[in-house]
Amino acid sequence: MPNKILVLGLGNELYGDDGVGIHVVRRLSQKVKGNKSFLEGHRDIDFLECSLTGLALLDVIVGYDTLVIIDTIKSTMPEPGKICLLDGSELRYIPGPSPHYVSIPQMIEMGRQLGLKVPSQIKIIAVEAKDLYNLGEGLTPEMNKAIPRIIQELRILLTQLERS
Repeated sequence: MPNKILVLGLGNELYGDDGVGIHVVRRLSQKVKGNKSFLEGHRDIDFLECSLTGLALLDVIVGYDTLVIIDTIKSTMPEPGKICLLDGSELRYIPGPSPHYVSIPQMIEMGRQLGLKVPSQIKIIAVEAKDLYNLGEGLTPEMNKAIPRIIQELRILLTQLERS
């Protein structure tokens, strides 16, 4: 049975580098449309740009076997554009900043409790960003420069997922 994969680029383009996941998925979708062999061997993959968070993401991910998220992270000493590959099992059940927000692990568990088909495998391509809170469209030069590396990491990850 084929592994149905969703590559989900998360973020908010109005907050500069926070939109990197959206930009990566947009560029990758254009490459795939323009060059059918770009992701050769990967047949059942959907690419989606998304600015939703929390429980609202449940509707987006239902029906997929594997979820690959591309999103930004903030660290204490950020290196803009640095890529960290994470497994869904590494995510903690951290309460959100509001009672209306749920984390990805909480969302997955809620989906399971409701009997929905939610991804059994989650991978995250987390990209460090320096500032996620200043209003301003467009990526910084550092983040723009990181996009080809992020796409390459994604291609490697998708190949590994196809083999497993």
